[in-house]
Amino acid sequence: MEASHEFDFEICNSRITPIADELVKKYEELRHIDVSKILFLVNHKSGGSKKNIVLARTGRVPEKWRDVLFQLGACSYFYLIEFYGKTTACLDENQMTALLYRELRRIGPEGQIIAPDVHDWWQVLIGLGRHWFYPDVTCPNLLDDAVDWKKLMGNSYEAPRPTD
Repeated sequence: MEASHEFDFEICNSRITPIADELVKKYEELRHIDVSKILFLVNHKSGGSKKNIVLARTGRVPEKWRDVLFQLGACSYFYLIEFYGKTTACLDENQMTALLYRELRRIGPEGQIIAPDVHDWWQVLIGLGRHWFYPDVTCPNLLDDAVDWKKLMGNSYEAPRPTD
């Protein structure tokens, strides 16, 4: 039986922001990101897609909602990272950290959202393995001092590509 939640959408900044801050500190390719400008949500209502497994989506907060949130006393959020609770519920802490890293890479140096593509998935698959998000699969802790994305990728490492 599925767990019930008070709301369909849960703000999870208090849980995710400290992890995102650590990732930004550790990984040079993320240092342009201001984590305080990201609204982190768990979507308990939707699975993201009926055709594909969707773990998370990253996008910009529409200007209208930035203004509304600001008037309600919230920070000025420019980005939204939405995790789909139905598909991420089985992920362990290391897998969630890897997912967060992947989503943070989608925020480009000029503030643009980089669309997910084959290149991005190739990087994840080479670095973490094909089944990195499967239950009971070991995923490296990207915050561990001994773990470095460049080392995981080896000769296949490429910095995130900006959009054209």
